[in-house]
Amino acid sequence: MMLSKATEYALRGLIYLAAQTPGEPVLSRDVAKYLGTPNQCVTKIFRTLAKRGLLESVKGRGGGFMLMPGAEKLNILDVVEAVEGHSSALHCILGLKVCADETACPVHCQWAHLRLQEMDMLRKHTIGAMAHALFAVSACA
Repeated sequence: MMLSKATEYALRGLIYLAAQTPGEPVLSRDVAKYLGTPNQCVTKIFRTLAKRGLLESVKGRGGGFMLMPGAEKLNILDVVEAVEGHSSALHCILGLKVCADETACPVHCQWAHLRLQEMDMLRKHTIGAMAHALFAVSACA
């Protein structure tokens, strides 16, 4: 699966937020600095995530973004679907409109198997676990 830049930034941004002090809003410019991307990009993505219930947006002095309670349990697939707005259903690698077991393209069986493995992997890894793994290692260095 190729992730869009928006999905990549959302995923990395959520992981960063999960590593911050719970209940304390983080400025989008701080997240943008961490990601190495423009602040407007992060703000736009985070507003989308707030509308979808993954983030809380706190306005005014001391405001910013923070994870909604329980958001650390979201997995990669949840984030992909929140940003891209669709389910990652099986699709034909050749782009054929009709590609099923009965009318399979030449690589249908192998692609379907790989796609199922990919979906399992995306469901397995949570935001919280990735934040712990990424930032626990950094803290020890």
